[in-house]
Parts: sequence; C-alpha cells; structure tokens
Amino acid sequence: MSGMTIVLVLKYISIIAALGIAFFIIAGCSAKVKLPTTEPDMTKVYLIKYSTWGHHSLAFYKDGSLTEFTYGDWELFALNKRDPWTAFKNMTFLTPGCMGRKSTAWNPGDTICDKFKNCEMAVSFFAPADKVLKLHNKLQNSYNANSETEYYNQKERVYFVKYDVPYWIFHNCNHELADWLELIGADVSGKVFYKPDFIGGMDPGQEPLQ
Repeated sequence: MSGMTIVLVLKYISIIAALGIAFFIIAGCSAKVKLPTTEPDMTKVYLIKYSTWGHHSLAFYKDGSLTEFTYGDWELFALNKRDPWTAFKNMTFLTPGCMGRKSTAWNPGDTICDKFKNCEMAVSFFAPADKVLKLHNKLQNSYNANSETEYYNQKERVYFVKYDVPYWIFHNCNHELADWLELIGADVSGKVFYKPDFIGGMDPGQEPLQ
C-alpha cells in the first residue's frame, strides 16, 4: 500500500470517527420546539410523526384537503433503496435531496394517521398566518419547479421530486423539518440528528389528534 493510499485511508477513518463522535454528542440532548408566540392572525399547521426512522413532516389544510410536504434523500425516500450500504453512503456524502408531496381529502376533526402510511402521531399548532402562507408557497413552488423529475413511490403512496437542498448526515430530513418549523416562527434546539421527538419536545405541549 502506497504512502498516499495510507494517508487517504487515515483521512477517511478520521472523517468517520468525527461523524460518530458528533452523532453521540448531538443524540445526547432532547429535541425542544418552542412554538410561535401568539399573534393577531394565526392559522393551524399539522405536524406528522412516522414510525419509520422517527421521520416527521408538515401538512397544511385548505378547503377540505390536507397537503403534506416531506424532505429526504432521493434514493432512500423516493426510490426506496434502504439497504445499509445506500444509507451509509448517502449519510456520509452529499447526495441529491427530494421533496415529497401528498394531498388527501380531509376535514378538521377527522383522523389524520389513517391517511398517511406508517403515521404514528399527529398534532396541530398555531403559527402566524403570513409565515405559514409564505412557507407553503415556498414548498409548493419548489415542488412545481422540479415537476419534471416527479416520481411516484407506490409503496409509500407519495409523489417525490428532486429538491435543491442536498442530503447528508448533517442535513437530513430532521434538519430540514427543523428549518421549516423555524420559518413559521418556532425555535428548535437540542437533538435533531436522529429520531428527534419534535412532538414530545413542544413547548407548550400539544395533545395528539385522534
């Protein structure tokens, strides 16, 4: 083995070790979500938690329809390639991200989890209406701008498009969801990296929807 090869191997091992240390540091703190402060014009947003990897998504209600947006890795989420090698590779290196969108007929008071496969829990909370509208339009526009890449994941029953935000260990689905929550006025801190309990960490706490 040449000297250059040894150096590259050692560098790679150092990167993996650093990622492992970061994982344990980040995983040691509970997720905290300080909900938006009350303003005159507020509207409801829906946060959905899944049993798969503790994944979360945001959903918006309008005129009898609930539209969910979710973020992930193109291969892992859109193409359902969830073997250990793909998961390791796509967490270690920057890979193409994706956005999922699903709209379903629904009205407030109806059960949410029946509408979304592997849904474990859902809550609603209030956020400033102007910020919610801005985020909804941002996500909708991002999806439409990449509509030529649309792919239907039949197993998950969700449409996906490629998304401009790359995916990797330090910006996975949980980090993106935290960014979305902050765009509508929430303050997210603590554990975000792996299986964060955004719902359990809400302040004030919100009762799960039936």
